[in-house]
Amino acid sequence: MKMPKLTKNNVRKTDFSMEVPDFYGVSQNRDGVTFSALFPKAGTVRIAGDFNNWQPEQTPMHKIDENGTWRTRLNLSPGTYRYRLVVDGQWQQDPFNEKSEPNPFGELNSVLQVD
Repeated sequence: MKMPKLTKNNVRKTDFSMEVPDFYGVSQNRDGVTFSALFPKAGTVRIAGDFNNWQPEQTPMHKIDENGTWRTRLNLSPGTYRYRLVVDGQWQQDPFNEKSEPNPFGELNSVLQVD
């Protein structure tokens, strides 16, 4: 059974607790690049990438709600960037970014193109 597409016009406010759901992954706007991730059990989430010389302590993410949403915003110049998330000390690719490429360690880096 195909589900109907949800739009602002066919959803009553009582159907959902939020009108616009949080996004996860990376988005760009005039204020910079926003990284957002969902890690409900994490104590720390950081970003390491070629934009911060792969130093995760330089770019912490901030827990913004009780559901485990983590977010940070960076001002990045146009270009292609590679990064990984460091969740409680464990390096991993961003599960919310489909763009990735192999790294020299046999794992995957997430890739971000800033316009």
